[in-house]
Amino acid sequence: MRLALILCLLAAPAAAHDPYADWKTKGGVSCCHGRDCAPATMFTDAEDRLFARQNGQTYFVPKEAILPIPSPDGRSHACIISGTVICAVVGQPRS
Repeated sequence: MRLALILCLLAAPAAAHDPYADWKTKGGVSCCHGRDCAPATMFTDAEDRLFARQNGQTYFVPKEAILPIPSPDGRSHACIISGTVICAVVGQPRS
């Protein structure tokens, strides 16, 4: 019984991160490393550059970081490592 509880507790964080598990850069490297992806607010500036906002911080999203896949939940998501957006998925606009 105790072992089952421990296994459930250990599995919970991985399950929460599951939507990102298969995301890879165009070079085939994992985007999330088990902790770096989360929903983000995406917007463009006057020069049509894309930016992601997470936890009060704003990051430039290079075109090569945008994955050609649909969002798992309709929201935008970004994988950010050391201040650099490695992967991003642009969600559906909300009205």
